Amino acid sequence: MLVNREGLCLKRFFVCIMGINGYIKDPIKLTEDERRYAMNLLTHTDFVIFNKLDKMPVMVVEVNGHAYHADNPVQLKNDKMKDEILRNYGIPIIRMKTTDSREEERLKEMLNDIFREKSDFAEPIGS
Repeated sequence: MLVNREGLCLKRFFVCIMGINGYIKDPIKLTEDERRYAMNLLTHTDFVIFNKLDKMPVMVVEVNGHAYHADNPVQLKNDKMKDEILRNYGIPIIRMKTTDSREEERLKEMLNDIFREKSDFAEPIGS
């Protein structure tokens, strides 16, 4: 269960830090470069939110520190590749900058959008 300081409780999910190869088992949709990157044991996502019922990834949350991502061409290239890999498998990603102030709102909005797409009866998150 995910609970933040305001009491946001996501009973339908569990959250973990995991390598991409932990939830993308069949790299058939990937180019050779993407496959090599995604299947590398060191390639991970900051947070993966999984549905508790079917254990499928609902979305990925990446936290981008300003100093590390601002002027790092290699990291920017890797981030773009990670975004493309996740897009190929229909897994939404939200990138949060450590210098922004609306991260919690953006996360709630994105989760609510995902729920609206998947279910007509989903109750809003954080309300």
